[in-house]
Amino acid sequence: MKAAVLYGKNQVEIRDVIPPTLPQEGEVIADVEFVGVCKTDQQLTAAGLDCERILGHEVVCKIPNESGYFALNNEISCGKCSYCQEGLTSHCQNLQELGVNQDGGYAEKMRVPKQSLHHFDFSNPALGVLIEPLSCAVRGVGRIIAAANLLSVSRPTTLVIGGGLSGALIAYLLTHSPEFDGEIKLYDITKMPIPWAEKLGIERVAEAEADRGHLVIECSGTPSGLATALGVVRKAGIVCIYGVPKQDIVLPISPYELFMREIAVVTSFAGATDETMGKAISYIKGDETFFAQLLGRGISLEQLPEELTCWNPQAGTRTFVNITT
Repeated sequence: MKAAVLYGKNQVEIRDVIPPTLPQEGEVIADVEFVGVCKTDQQLTAAGLDCERILGHEVVCKIPNESGYFALNNEISCGKCSYCQEGLTSHCQNLQELGVNQDGGYAEKMRVPKQSLHHFDFSNPALGVLIEPLSCAVRGVGRIIAAANLLSVSRPTTLVIGGGLSGALIAYLLTHSPEFDGEIKLYDITKMPIPWAEKLGIERVAEAEADRGHLVIECSGTPSGLATALGVVRKAGIVCIYGVPKQDIVLPISPYELFMREIAVVTSFAGATDETMGKAISYIKGDETFFAQLLGRGISLEQLPEELTCWNPQAGTRTFVNITT
């Protein structure tokens, strides 16, 4: 079968590899249909790994002899460690991640635990690549809303930094949450139109003004985004780091300043569970028109190496690989 193999820093090659066989108890050999191209894939490609790996974790697949499509929760937790016992499966001490430290979905077939697959029925099955990232955003918004209880106002002025897919999903969930009643604005350095913000009625600001945001949600993962977030948040405000920063980035603020300004910093790392995957599927099923605009370019597997090494997604969308093309 064909697969995209990462074999060094920015070195991705389409190869003929041996297809997976002999599934263990509880596993199935799935036929991969679509895979989202996530910024995490790009970062792993740029950094390289200790061994060759097939990336791809936002997977839509089909199972032989079963109807419909399935979305993959790529996190495989042990269920036994203290974090799993607390329901924090993304922090499992024995976590395995398909497409990260185990082979993933940039291939025609993959071996997966059947319990990690979630059935869905959308008019466009490619929308399934949004289920895993939306699932993570569900967890992120849960943490944001919990943290918002620290604020001194019930209707916080809220700034989302970054108009990419992460910003779109976080903003969508906040605007559709009965537990949140804040005024949301968007700041993005690009001059390109961001249709999802217009669809949600979110004002886009040209400048991020200092001392204006009770709640600032950083979704770009960039050093400039972090600096902006910490610069514009009000005293006694909250900064949520949601965009994935590179490992060598440090916070551009001293603990003393955090203390004196009484800034709370909250983060959200992944968090795909049966519950959040189910909620993500329900959100997309209930509003396919909105989520359809978040699907970007569909590319073939052969085009993936260039996509990963020359990162240039359309603003506010998710590029995806159509494996069957």
